[in-house]
Amino acid sequence: MFFQELKSLLDGCAALAVTLSSAREGLITVTVRPTPKDAKDAEALAIPLVLTGTAEELDAQFVGLLRSFADEHQSLAEQLEATRNILEAAKKDASKKAEGALRKGTAKVAAPADDDDDETETPAAADVPVEDNLFA
Repeated sequence: MFFQELKSLLDGCAALAVTLSSAREGLITVTVRPTPKDAKDAEALAIPLVLTGTAEELDAQFVGLLRSFADEHQSLAEQLEATRNILEAAKKDASKKAEGALRKGTAKVAAPADDDDDETETPAAADVPVEDNLFA
């Protein structure tokens, strides 16, 4: 039963490390550390399961806790993948909208209409005396 539960967790990972260590007063600490298949998932999905108890407590509860951990791990992986898919779809949609807006924008830009007036419409200079600038 122990290895069957480990296998269910291992199916979603590239590797699985199980460490046993002695704790205070005869307790045992078990650390189960999954290594995600995809490196970009490492931070989100590599949280270890750490349990400390007597040998009897671990015999009685470890497999159930490991099963629960594996289910949560799988759920997190599925949620992470769903979020990635949503973000990728949103990116593609935004890109298409931007391309469409650029196409519409370039179609609307045209050369200014040429009036038949050949006169330049620059304002006339005012006849204001120019004073010497002390800072020039």
